[in-house]
Amino acid sequence: MALWAAIRYRRAQALPLVVLSALIATCAVFAPLYERALEQSLLRSTIDQAPITGTALSVRGGRSERFPTRQPGDLADVVPPVLRGLYMVPFRQMQDSIFITPRHGLLPSPVRLLSRSDVCAHLTVRGRCPQTPGEVLVSSKDASTWSWRLGRTFDTPVPGTGSSTSPGQAQRTARLTVVGVYAVRPNPAYWLGTQLDGKSGVPTNFGSQTVPGVDDLVTTEATFDPTWVHVGSTLIFPLRAESVTMGNLDRVTSALQPRVEGVPNGHTDVVVQSELPAFIATVEDAQGQLRVIVPLLTAQLALLGAAILVLVARAAVDQRRPEAALARLRGRSREGAGRLVITELGLTVLLGLPVGAVAAVVLSEVVRRRLLADGVPFEVSWIAIVGLLASAVVCVLAVVVAARPLQRQSISALLRRVSPARRVGLGIVDLLAVALAGFGLVGLATRALQGPLALLTPTLVALAGGLVASRAAVPIARSVGRTNLRRGRIGPALAAYGLERRPAMRTVVTVVSVAVSLTVFAANALVVADRNWVARAQLTTGAPVVLDTDSSDPTKLAGAVQGIDPSGRRVLPVAVVRQTAQGSTPTMAVIGSTFDQVAFSPAGAELRTRLLRPPAVATVPLVGQRVTGHVTWETRSTADPLDASGTGDAATPVVVRLDVTTTTGRRLTRDVVDLPATGAGSKDFSTPLLCPAGCRLDGIGVVQTDPLSKGVVGTVTIAGLGIDDRRLDVDDVTRWNPFTPLSSGTHDDLRLTFPTSDTLRLAFRSSGVTVRVSYADVPAQLPGLLAGPVPPGGTAKSFQAIGLNGAPMQVTAVQRPAALPVLGTRGVMVDYRTLARLGGPLGAGGTLSVWLREPGQEQAVRAALGRTGIGVTTAHHYDDAKARIVASGSGWGVRLALFSGAMAVVLAALVVIVIAATGWRVVARDLAALHMSGVRLGVLRRSLVREQVLVVTLGTVVGAVCGVTAAALAMPLLPLFDDASTPVPALQIAPSITAVLGATLVALVVLILAALAAALSSGSRVTLSRIRETL
Repeated sequence: MALWAAIRYRRAQALPLVVLSALIATCAVFAPLYERALEQSLLRSTIDQAPITGTALSVRGGRSERFPTRQPGDLADVVPPVLRGLYMVPFRQMQDSIFITPRHGLLPSPVRLLSRSDVCAHLTVRGRCPQTPGEVLVSSKDASTWSWRLGRTFDTPVPGTGSSTSPGQAQRTARLTVVGVYAVRPNPAYWLGTQLDGKSGVPTNFGSQTVPGVDDLVTTEATFDPTWVHVGSTLIFPLRAESVTMGNLDRVTSALQPRVEGVPNGHTDVVVQSELPAFIATVEDAQGQLRVIVPLLTAQLALLGAAILVLVARAAVDQRRPEAALARLRGRSREGAGRLVITELGLTVLLGLPVGAVAAVVLSEVVRRRLLADGVPFEVSWIAIVGLLASAVVCVLAVVVAARPLQRQSISALLRRVSPARRVGLGIVDLLAVALAGFGLVGLATRALQGPLALLTPTLVALAGGLVASRAAVPIARSVGRTNLRRGRIGPALAAYGLERRPAMRTVVTVVSVAVSLTVFAANALVVADRNWVARAQLTTGAPVVLDTDSSDPTKLAGAVQGIDPSGRRVLPVAVVRQTAQGSTPTMAVIGSTFDQVAFSPAGAELRTRLLRPPAVATVPLVGQRVTGHVTWETRSTADPLDASGTGDAATPVVVRLDVTTTTGRRLTRDVVDLPATGAGSKDFSTPLLCPAGCRLDGIGVVQTDPLSKGVVGTVTIAGLGIDDRRLDVDDVTRWNPFTPLSSGTHDDLRLTFPTSDTLRLAFRSSGVTVRVSYADVPAQLPGLLAGPVPPGGTAKSFQAIGLNGAPMQVTAVQRPAALPVLGTRGVMVDYRTLARLGGPLGAGGTLSVWLREPGQEQAVRAALGRTGIGVTTAHHYDDAKARIVASGSGWGVRLALFSGAMAVVLAALVVIVIAATGWRVVARDLAALHMSGVRLGVLRRSLVREQVLVVTLGTVVGAVCGVTAAALAMPLLPLFDDASTPVPALQIAPSITAVLGATLVALVVLILAALAAALSSGSRVTLSRIRETL
């Protein structure tokens, strides 16, 4: 009862101590709860967002001599019981490839004959479902295309029978009867990637022939009797998503991995497929990142809480010195008097532990229910219980450590007021903190420090800074107090002397420094992380909205986009072509003049896309029947290409060729006129153009055809070059690209001149190869922005890349950015309009997209594209990409900085209040004595306010400086992404001035309000009655 009475008597001190211990318990319990909930949320998000086909378990096997009658059910023993509990009831599927003739007169087409469990429940069937062997369903498209009716029969050879595969065995024929027509009902959870239709009538290459495509035939499992020796069986297990938890990840991986990568249960002819191990590996990588982020932020907060608790407990013990002396006078031993204080303060701090634990659980539940993914279970891990017990031990130890000096002092020392510390030098604790902080700073600066000390360095820096500042403040405060006293400024002098005489005020400086440093570090971490999240989302997406289309015609798409936005400043066509070879350089084609107005630029870089603009030379179309003109020549063939006097075979011709590109993008050569290898003369020519759909002029050249001649030199003059006697407007040297030899060190040359407006002259020297010049509507070397290494075999000034139509092109790098939108750290960006001049459909591995600057215009653009016959296949949004990053494990982990920063400020404000609550009697008595001496009460109270504000301001400034230092050095320790290897612009981890100033200002305002409340509360108790000598 006496103990509770003592706590109630000092309830103003007890309440802050209870709140402080509750906050410590909240931090200790919430951190593991939060980390575990994040891990579960990350797992749930990964599994839910993964394609159903990726998480399913597929077991495939065929029939063989060992298993001649294998069916899907025979594959079940491959999956152990530990895995079956993770999956739903499997789907059984059997299939084989057969040939049927869809219509009389056509070649047989390859068709898949398939059975699947419960298939008719997922089809719309006209007729009936197959029930007996040989009955099949055909697709509605096939029934319409090939005029198939119910009852139609097909006789097809059974694969694997006959003399070619089974000598001595006759070819067996199966008769299939159509009993129904099906239409597929979309249901990804059932079909799991199996596509029955979509092939009808589509030309299919089979061997050297092209045959019409036919959709799958659906039958019953009984059709595949033992004579179907090549039939394949599949057992597909859909994943039961809720069955995979963080608690069984290791067990799932250990059971599944050997079957996916090795031979399952000795079945060498069975294949087990599942991407679930890859998804689990992704979760485990993110889990590793969380185990860095959460300790990095919570360890600093825990260190701050422990330091605060020791300091506050010491201040509370100092207020109980007279009570300990009185207990000693009444006969208690030193240990007994100490136990009185320890018991009272220990019970006080223990009262806050259950409150803090409940608060942590409530807070984690709010996060789990409102912010994290659905399906995250409620868990109280053993680490959380250990955290609660550890917080109890820390609280009690803090009280014991604070009370130990009390037990060693004499009664007279206990009755004496605590003398002010005059020593300016650093103590052992101070020196140790400074040494650890210095060691940590050097280690972080050199990237040589890892482990717990690296995580605690930001807090140690602030602790050392606060200790040094509080020590240095003593002589400064003494000097300022004397100066103000000499000038008669009583209020400022009292504030300065109060900071000098009261150790508790210096404690506030240290605590505020650490708290503000942690707050600044946390705020900077959030802003810097968001800066990099934005950069990655922008790089990954490319623009606010990107619409992938089903178009394969770059020219058609460019025309459609031009109709939507003639200015090109809001909507942009973009093409991306990727090669399948690993390490190849993908190509992106953009409209360089307006790209920067629609697309994002990689952070920290400015793409010089305006250098990609197409040449000012217009394309020359070739439309007509024949290439016409008049040619005059003078040529010499020689065994030595440098000897212009030698002669060769005069009858062997030199061919003048015209290079063209067709509307399909193919580059072709047209032989315009044959000339003798040696001789001179002139003649008219008229050669078939052979471009029924029109061509584009690509170049002109000369080639010798004598295999024995090593060279030919000469001059060819063509007058009136045209199509069907219509002259081509090409008589300008600037419209042609300079001649480029095929290899260095050769003497091959071709000079193009125009003696008159209608005459083209070619002065050439050839060593047996074609010498040509290309028309300059497409440069011989396209300017490009190259990210990553130069493709093999080239240099930065000239390398080969893939064009839109799949043909190679020569590119010269005009800029080497670190990354390109969408392509990342490897790729080349060229001009879209220039490549579109070459014509042709988009090459294999290519995608034509439309990029939008305004997300609100997406539906209008979709509709406009649809009116031109272009469909949208996939939409990519910057907001979605950013949300996925923010919702990742690293994203949620970094956002823990909000909690740690807020808690740090709350703890610091609480310390200010606790220090005032534990020392208000001494302060009130001192100021009451000064008031009796004649100092006005208003001056005394203002000095108290000035003292408190000065202390928190000093601590805030020191903490801000230490926080910036820690942010600059410790940010590389903070993983900002789950997969740090994903292409991203160089991380921008420089401290954010806005975040630092904002966090400092908010912390200063909160702490000043707490200081004002503490000062006003203490000042209101300054009365003359406080001078009485009472406990």
